[in-house]
Amino acid sequence: MRASHTRKMKTKLVPLLAFLSAGTILPAANFSLGKKEVVAFVGGTDVGRAQEDGSLEAMLTLAFVRQEPVFRDMSWDADTVYRQGSVIERWRKNGFGDRVEQLGREKVSMVIACFGRLESMEGEERLDDFAKAYERLIDDYLKQAKQVVVVTPLAFEKPASSLLPDLTVHNPTLSLYVGKIREMASDRKLVFVDLFTGGPRGWTENGMHLRADAHEKAASLWMERAGLGVPPLGKIKALREAVREKNRLWFDYWRPANWKLLYGDDSRRQFTRGKVPFREEWKRLLPLIEGADERIRKVAKGEPDPGHDRPEPEVLHGDESADVEKETKAFEVGYGLRVNLFADEKLGLTNPLAVRWDPNGRAYVSVTTAYPHVFPGDVFNDKILILEDTDGDGRADESIVFAEGLNIPSGLELGDGGVYVAESTKITFLEDTDGDDRADHKKVLLSGFGSGDSHQTINSFAWSPEGDLFMGQGDGIESRVETPLGSSDLYLAGIYRFRPRTLRLDPLLDNWMGPANPWGMAFDEWGQMFVVDGAGGVSCLSPGQVPAQNRLKLPRIGNPGGYCGIGYMDGGHLPGDLQGRFATGDFKANRVKIFSLSDDGAGFKLKWEEPLIRSSHRNFRPVDVNLGPDGAIYVVDWYNSIICHQDDAYRDPRRDKAHGRIWRISSPRPPLRPPKLADAPLREVLNSLKAPDSWTRGQAKRELSNRFEPTRLEDELPGMEKWALGLDDPDQKGRERHLLEALLAFSTIEMVSEDLLRRVARSDLPGARALAARIAGRWADRIREPLDLLALLARDENPRVRMEAVLAAGQIPQMNSIKVAALASEREMDRSIEYAFTQAVHHLKPHWEEAFAEGRLVFRNSSQVAAVLSRAGGRDALGRLRKVADSGDLSLKERRGAMISLLALGGPREFRDYGLDQAAFTQSGQYDAETHAILLSRLVEEAMQRTVKPEGELPELLLPLLDSGHEEVTRQALILTGLWSVGELGPKLAGKARDKSLSLALRSASFLSLAQMKSTEAPEILARFSGRGNLPGVRVSAIRAMCLTDLSEAAKRAASLIAEGGLNQGNAHTLLRAFLSRPSGERSLLEALRGSPPDRSSARGLLQSLYSSGHLSKDLDDLLSPLAGAGGENLSPDRVNLNELVRMAREKGDPGRGKLLAASCVGCHRIGSAGGVVGPDLTFIGTTLAADRIVEELLWPARQVKEGYTLLEITTKSGEVMQGYERSGGRDQVAFRRLAEETLVTLRKDQVGSVRKLGSAMPSSLTAGMSRQQLLDLIRYLTLLGKADETENPEK
Repeated sequence: MRASHTRKMKTKLVPLLAFLSAGTILPAANFSLGKKEVVAFVGGTDVGRAQEDGSLEAMLTLAFVRQEPVFRDMSWDADTVYRQGSVIERWRKNGFGDRVEQLGREKVSMVIACFGRLESMEGEERLDDFAKAYERLIDDYLKQAKQVVVVTPLAFEKPASSLLPDLTVHNPTLSLYVGKIREMASDRKLVFVDLFTGGPRGWTENGMHLRADAHEKAASLWMERAGLGVPPLGKIKALREAVREKNRLWFDYWRPANWKLLYGDDSRRQFTRGKVPFREEWKRLLPLIEGADERIRKVAKGEPDPGHDRPEPEVLHGDESADVEKETKAFEVGYGLRVNLFADEKLGLTNPLAVRWDPNGRAYVSVTTAYPHVFPGDVFNDKILILEDTDGDGRADESIVFAEGLNIPSGLELGDGGVYVAESTKITFLEDTDGDDRADHKKVLLSGFGSGDSHQTINSFAWSPEGDLFMGQGDGIESRVETPLGSSDLYLAGIYRFRPRTLRLDPLLDNWMGPANPWGMAFDEWGQMFVVDGAGGVSCLSPGQVPAQNRLKLPRIGNPGGYCGIGYMDGGHLPGDLQGRFATGDFKANRVKIFSLSDDGAGFKLKWEEPLIRSSHRNFRPVDVNLGPDGAIYVVDWYNSIICHQDDAYRDPRRDKAHGRIWRISSPRPPLRPPKLADAPLREVLNSLKAPDSWTRGQAKRELSNRFEPTRLEDELPGMEKWALGLDDPDQKGRERHLLEALLAFSTIEMVSEDLLRRVARSDLPGARALAARIAGRWADRIREPLDLLALLARDENPRVRMEAVLAAGQIPQMNSIKVAALASEREMDRSIEYAFTQAVHHLKPHWEEAFAEGRLVFRNSSQVAAVLSRAGGRDALGRLRKVADSGDLSLKERRGAMISLLALGGPREFRDYGLDQAAFTQSGQYDAETHAILLSRLVEEAMQRTVKPEGELPELLLPLLDSGHEEVTRQALILTGLWSVGELGPKLAGKARDKSLSLALRSASFLSLAQMKSTEAPEILARFSGRGNLPGVRVSAIRAMCLTDLSEAAKRAASLIAEGGLNQGNAHTLLRAFLSRPSGERSLLEALRGSPPDRSSARGLLQSLYSSGHLSKDLDDLLSPLAGAGGENLSPDRVNLNELVRMAREKGDPGRGKLLAASCVGCHRIGSAGGVVGPDLTFIGTTLAADRIVEELLWPARQVKEGYTLLEITTKSGEVMQGYERSGGRDQVAFRRLAEETLVTLRKDQVGSVRKLGSAMPSSLTAGMSRQQLLDLIRYLTLLGKADETENPEK
């Protein structure tokens, strides 16, 4: 959270009383509108919500009815004068242009701007920055508009809940900002509308955002302060509905869902084009908006309301083969369990997304027909259903529509007396206030979440044991959410942690530091967090709880695979071999998988177990997995052959929107009968916290949140504390666990009990102490000396307790927090603690770095200083890092991190002292060559990126390393000698190059360095060892080096070596990369191969090596394919009937023969446990893509490049050519993932000469050499991959 903190104000600078006096009479603004004026509203969240309400626009329309104005909402949540979502959103310029162009598109003649509220939370010190930025913004507005109206924000208010911050502390600062706005308006002769004067009016709930019922009041004040009369209420209400309809249409156009498919990186893919291209479909909103404008004009003039012009509701397609009985028989269930249908479309299930339970054991299910996108002008009408099994037979028999009119409710959870729902850009809260099981009150809690891709919006709500609401966000999304604590921004993929009672929203793993498309979170018995990724893999989220901006990838613990929904298994109904395990929907493979965990320090190791259930029916798509009240496992089945809108056509007519399933998986044991807590006495609810199963304990917390409102907590605290501490009875079995559950319940309802916290922190249970550390951080602003408590836990024997203490301290914005975090460095840090500690160091930098430099912060010992500084980085840290690196009190292992940082941050002196000088690696007379080799490898990395050379005489520094006798030290020194062209050592390198007793690694480094330094001995040596009579590896190494000295000759020798045959794939890769990484290398190799073409076998081998090398070369592909025997029929798109080809493959294809042909695929793609990582995993492609789409990808791979597989070719200014998949880098960076490996490469833009997009890495000629029968065999094999049916899946 980029939150602001209260700052002390100098009273003499704040003429606050004059601004806040309720009796102040202000001069009316001179506001007027010309004929057919086009007015744009700009500003933050309140501006957008005011337009959604429509009252202000309705009043202005009525006030200027003869002028027939047109209004456009160009605001964006959390907009400030420094940044506007309409400008900075990715790809925005492609679709709308820059700020001025956007105004020009709509012919805007007036801009009404309202800024200053969020900005004022940053304090008085940014007042001048604000004024300058606002001036620049107005300059841009006036390049198109004739007039700008500046409106002040309303004053901050004090919320009723003591859990929310008292925002009135910001009013003194806000008054200064208002003064600047007034001054600017006066100087520039702008219309000025003052809404601030008069002070708080009690119109908000959270202190800054207007309640729904207050918009009309605020609009009336706006009209009065603008010098305009307020129209009659009856006229406003009649017009407001027309205004709201127009603004709904405008929002769908201005901030459209699936934006990345319109103008982003998916807009070029074939699936967006369809019968009516998505971009053209989107533009159909424009005439609808114009029609809505005309409707407003008519209603305003008192003419009959023509009504809205919405399209007919979509006719929902349903798969005609849907058959519950057959689908049930298609299941294979493990663990001695059985499956039955709990509910289907007969009870209203259409594409169900998630299931959650209320304290009485009823299921709340979110369903959608809107996904992936409603048709232009249509309205969302997704629902939340309440399903109940009234007779206990395991099948729902009652269904009630709890809420409708929702917008793809991708997340829901119950609590605090209602239902939290994710709806695209918003989190809404639904309440049933009259007990009829239908939501009759809806409020927006937060807005500004991104909607760039509707399958990556915030999703999968899940309560943590301590009462935080977690949700995922995918990589097509940018969120900027205005909260009472500031703007909470999450760029691309990440996790949000939301505390509803405090409205604190923390962005975790910002900018894709974790999963690419997180879609499901669950917690183990001790609250450790696990997240599954729809794009592949399982991660332990716990180390990533610090909302740091330092981009550090969170390690993954589970292998890739597309997972959706996850549930923790416990309770007396399930068999023992499922207890404590997790179930997750492997939706691509039509199965639910099970994994178990074992400790790995503070982290975990994951092991995949026998699947829970699998189906041979392709439509089975498990997207959510949860335990139910009876102890059975409930699996939400999306039920569709089409699972996405990025691999199949956006409007694919086969997309099933009429069906849905929830399956119940149970054991032969009797079902559990949990209490109905909604109707139970408080004592029974509290006692349910002692239940052995997590479902009952969780529902007890939900019920407590329903009963304990934030405004009543102080009154209830004594009684609750007495009950909780009464659990601390030595004779009571399980008391340590019960005390923990009491603490978690207190945390859930935000009721602080310091005595209970400190008691649990002393628990015998490590898991309890770890959660106590987490809650100490959560309550840090409400308890005494939280850092003292965390310091004890940071020294705990258990690594997970230490990690949680580091994480908690890392989120307390105080100088001494870093001292607590640093305590973890006193023990060995595993990768989980290392991740948590590094992120804590970076997140706390604003609070410790300056204090440390000034001597106000003193660490306990130099080891802690070393640990912190080596992870902090920054040029200002050089001096401090040198002190650590030179410390005689530290071991070399303790100093190593500081030395590595010095190489990364330092210059010539640091290169010499901590890279080359053996004395730095000698302690007590012992030279540590292993550590020196590690530092030398880092020095090589720096030398390849920077032109810096070490101080001193390089021959004297390098010679001892070349003679060190340690292979890796010598190899790295050889590489450095070449990189720095140390010619004096040429004879030494020549000797090593000629020495056949040395390893290939040393000789290869010698060859390359001789070439780099342009040694006079290089031509003879390279010619000699690249010729016949040498081992292939030696010849390849010599040719690789020759590419630097004589590219043409190197190519001839390479062609000769290839023609001889027998080159293994490793050597072939090295050879190909040597040429393809040089600007003219590809052309030289092509000419040589044309002059000395390889035979069929050699051409096939080289072609296979090319495909799996991580480099794309169309020209080489075209040359080698005919030589390898290619020459099949013309399969151009205009000559192929895909459906006919699929039919023929189904009838005549042999998957067994196809599997043999697919051996060429495994070089780049994973199939099962084998294969490469160049292309997407094909293991379940038969259940993921429709057969015609598989054929299309096979024949014409460039038509639709899968998300994340756009190939870049980067040529550096030094002349190196690299290829990789495009990834998101920083503003001044180019980032990509190397094709044949999973490493992320980041280059500074000043290092890059050019960047070229190549499209797909898959060669278009792969099938060119196949006969028609071979092609049918391969198609048949691929279309059956992933099928559960033993008789169909060729991998079975």
